Amino acid sequence: MKILSLIASRRSPGNSEILVKQASNAAQKAGAEVETINITDLNIASCEGCLACVFRGKCREEDQMDTLVEKLIQADGLIVAAPIYLLSPASVIKKIMDRALMMSLYIDDMQGRRRGSLNMTVAGKADWNPIGMEMMNQFALSFGFPVYNYREAYAPGPGEILLQDDLMEDVASLGAGLVSYLRGETEPRPPEPNQCPSCYSRSVRLLGENKIQCPFCLVEGTLENNHINIPQEVLNDAFWTPQHRKRHLEDWIKATRGRYMKNREAVKQKLKDFS
Repeated sequence: MKILSLIASRRSPGNSEILVKQASNAAQKAGAEVETINITDLNIASCEGCLACVFRGKCREEDQMDTLVEKLIQADGLIVAAPIYLLSPASVIKKIMDRALMMSLYIDDMQGRRRGSLNMTVAGKADWNPIGMEMMNQFALSFGFPVYNYREAYAPGPGEILLQDDLMEDVASLGAGLVSYLRGETEPRPPEPNQCPSCYSRSVRLLGENKIQCPFCLVEGTLENNHINIPQEVLNDAFWTPQHRKRHLEDWIKATRGRYMKNREAVKQKLKDFS
């Protein structure tokens, strides 16, 4: 069993690094093989939306993303933590998640395996962490890891997380729990009544009357007495499910090529006139 642990903070020793190491050590003691990487140390370019990963089978950026993707594919479990500086996780999370289209080519390689993630955030205060966990869960899901559990922590100063004994014990328990989950011995965290049962989001898009949509994984359902209700058949086709990703790849992303080729000359002329 392989677990890949990712630190998304430039600060060392920082609270995110401490949480990752606490969970990783517990997972290792429980029998997992763990590799830890600080993703801020990697040379990862921003995605420019060229779609070479889809149409050529390889990203044209000469950076370390291919190496990271290979490790993500090989891993059964993911442990990741990031600081919250302004409303959502540190920018390296979004930069790497923007490159996740590369994973569409490996969906079949990941199917039939029990995979899961433990996602953690650290913020100074809850007011500044409105969608931190939502984004971290999307990060894991975009790379093919269903959410086993998550943990939101609060400590403004570097290393102050170590002063919270109960939290540190809980994080160690979650690290060991991820191993149990990957072995099929336990189930993922049950969602709260006000959470999307697919991605644990606490945000909803109001569609009129009592209809709602999760703005993160796009499932639709109803909101009744502060309870989010999503039919099981809808959950089975949520955005990050393998079948949905395959359909999105074939029916939307690959289809854009033909449409663009038809419009390319007109676009070139418009660009010439625009400049």
